[in-house]
Amino acid sequence: MKNKSLLICLFLFLLSCEPDDICLSSIEDTPKLILGFYDQNTGELKEVNNLKIQGLSNQEIYTYQTIDSIGIPLKNSENLTVYTLTKDFNENTSNSGNEDKIYFNYNYNWNYISRACGFITTYDIQDIIIKNDSENWILNTEIIETNIIDEKNIHVKIFH
Repeated sequence: MKNKSLLICLFLFLLSCEPDDICLSSIEDTPKLILGFYDQNTGELKEVNNLKIQGLSNQEIYTYQTIDSIGIPLKNSENLTVYTLTKDFNENTSNSGNEDKIYFNYNYNWNYISRACGFITTYDIQDIIIKNDSENWILNTEIIETNIIDEKNIHVKIFH
């Protein structure tokens, strides 16, 4: 009898759930901006050695690895995100690597998914600015996809 009551309670509970009460794992989160690093001369993907990516005024290092592409988050309540990208970084040396500052200007949109999932943000990239210094390793950028709605393809090419 106890098991029957438990099954009835469970059945009634499941009937009372609405689709908005559950956020499925198939629902995508706010997409990151996918950067691809390319050789300036050949146009082919090219790894950046010991790349350190760090947000401006942020002590936490986003990543530190050798890569040819990466997804980075953009701020979802501002129209500007600034990162420093340091090539050939060595954490054992205080002034190592070649640091370039890159500014991403964009518009953002909050999209309501459901009560359980909340909102996701999509972005519309307006432009990218590389701060000039005496030794820029980032030579150029190209926006491939202005609308950032997923993480399936590279959105921005960075030539070095």
